[in-house]
Amino acid sequence: MFRRWWFLKVAVPVPVDPAAPPTRREARARQALVLGEWEALREHLRGVAAERVTAAGAVFRAAELHLQSEESAARVAYQWALEAYEAAGRLLDHAGDEDTDLPDLAAAVVMAEQAVERLAAAHLLHAGKRPGPLQVRCYWNPLHGPADIVLAPGRGRKARQRRHLTPREAAAERRPACRSCRTAILAGQTPDVLPALLPAKAAPGRKGPVLVPYFAVPRQWSPWSTTACGAYDQGTPALVLSGEHRRNAKR
Repeated sequence: MFRRWWFLKVAVPVPVDPAAPPTRREARARQALVLGEWEALREHLRGVAAERVTAAGAVFRAAELHLQSEESAARVAYQWALEAYEAAGRLLDHAGDEDTDLPDLAAAVVMAEQAVERLAAAHLLHAGKRPGPLQVRCYWNPLHGPADIVLAPGRGRKARQRRHLTPREAAAERRPACRSCRTAILAGQTPDVLPALLPAKAAPGRKGPVLVPYFAVPRQWSPWSTTACGAYDQGTPALVLSGEHRRNAKR
C-alpha cells in the first residue's frame, strides 16, 4: 500500500536542465501528485483506524473487568488499556481534520491494538498469572505489527562481538523490523515505510509539501517521529488525552 510514494520523485517529467529550479507548472504538477497520493493513503488509513477502534471497543465490552482494590498490578494494566482505547478514539475523532496526517491515524491503530494487548495482560494478572511485555512493533511501519526478533547465538557482549554481520544484516538489526521489512533490507531494497506529509514551511528550499518517512519529520513538527507512532512510549495515551500531541505539532 505504501510503496508507491517512494516513486513520486520520478513520476513527474524530468526538467531539461536538472540544475534549474522547477517551473511553476512543474511545481504545481508535483504538488498535485503528492497531495493526491497523500489523500488516497489518508482515506485508506482512516478506514483501517476506524475498523481497529471498533474492534477494540467490542473486546472491551465483552471483557470488562471488576477489580478489587488490592489488585494493584491488574488495575494499573486495566487503567492503561482503557486510556489507550480512549486515546485511539480521540485520534480517530480528528481523522477528518485538515492537519491530521498519516502517522496520527497510524497512532490510532497502534493505541487500539495495544489497548487490547494490555487488557489481556490485566485479565492474566487478575487470574494470578504473569503476562509478557507488549509486542515490539516494526519501526519502519508501526502498522505492520510485531517486529521479527532475531536471537543471536550465545549470550552476552562477547557472543555478539564474535558474530560477524554483513552490512545488510547490520542495517536490518539497527531498528526493530517486521519480517517483511527485514527481508526487504536484507535484499538491499527499501522497506515499506510509513510516510508523512512534511509541510513546505518545515522543508526549507521547497515550494510545496513533500512525502517523507514519518521518522524523518522533525520532532517539533510531529510527536510520532521518535516513538514509532506512540508504540515505544508508554506515556502516549496521556499525551493524546491531554491534547499535547496536537499542541506540540507546529503545522
